[in-house]
Amino acid sequence: MRWVTFFCILLCISLFQSTLINWINIGLAVPDLYFPLVVFYSFTTDFKRNTITSWCAGMAKDLFSEGNFGVYSVFFVAVGFLLWSIRGILFKGHLVTQIIITFIFSLVYNSMYAVYTAISFNSLTPLTTIWIIFICSLYTAFLVPIMFLIFNKFQPAQRFFINR
Repeated sequence: MRWVTFFCILLCISLFQSTLINWINIGLAVPDLYFPLVVFYSFTTDFKRNTITSWCAGMAKDLFSEGNFGVYSVFFVAVGFLLWSIRGILFKGHLVTQIIITFIFSLVYNSMYAVYTAISFNSLTPLTTIWIIFICSLYTAFLVPIMFLIFNKFQPAQRFFINR
């Protein structure tokens, strides 16, 4: 298996997300670079590896971001499981499917996080939060073709689980 490559990709995303993200912000829209990684592995791996990769991506986001520790891990594993559950009915190889699924599940993930934040801190304004969720999810979905191209280059699905 190519776990070393996965962790190198995860480290690069973590470093970029935590240090250089201000270069690609558009106003309030901040893309979540971890989320396409969760979507990619939900499409291309089995249940066990999907859970592990989603959890690792969530832990990396937990380590490199502010907030309560463990929240992103739980949300990423939940979203990864939901995506893995419905992947059989989707045409995974088409770019439009990947963009739409990333957008929809990014909306779900960001909404779950907003509800969690509202319950925990009681400090959200509904209209602004909904608008930011929509814009960030749309921006994340627009980055999917670039991200999936990079992931396919370094982690081709047909050779990902070679037993050595």
